[in-house]
Amino acid sequence: MDFETLTLQRKVACPPARLFHLLTDRDARATWGAPNDDVSVIIDTFDMRPGGREVSRCGPKDAPHFAVTTDFHVVDAPARLICTETLDMGDGPVSVSLITQQVSATAQGCLLSVTLQIASLSGPALFDDYKIGWNSGLDNLVRLAEVHG
Repeated sequence: MDFETLTLQRKVACPPARLFHLLTDRDARATWGAPNDDVSVIIDTFDMRPGGREVSRCGPKDAPHFAVTTDFHVVDAPARLICTETLDMGDGPVSVSLITQQVSATAQGCLLSVTLQIASLSGPALFDDYKIGWNSGLDNLVRLAEVHG
């Protein structure tokens, strides 16, 4: 088993409540969560509350076969979202992550800090996929928040 902690931050020119809404809205999550136009995120089950669960599939648009189960532990609008996420690529879990998202007000809008504590069951190469996926997704989130904010 391999471990990695990633901390990603984005400055966003929108109010914290707007950003938090996009973090916790089913349709918005499916939109910004896909890292590029060739990938889709399909949310099959959505229950955004402490104790709730999201079950989704992601991957290439023609075959989104990676299963993601997200369990929500803290949903504290507009400041904090804490969840655990299990990624399954068909033969059982390949990673389990604790994800903490914090939204802080700034003079220009807000600051989003995302910390991922990842346990990879399939080796350290998976961490690059996390970095690429989350960085792209957060860039999409910023664009979505600022265009419609």
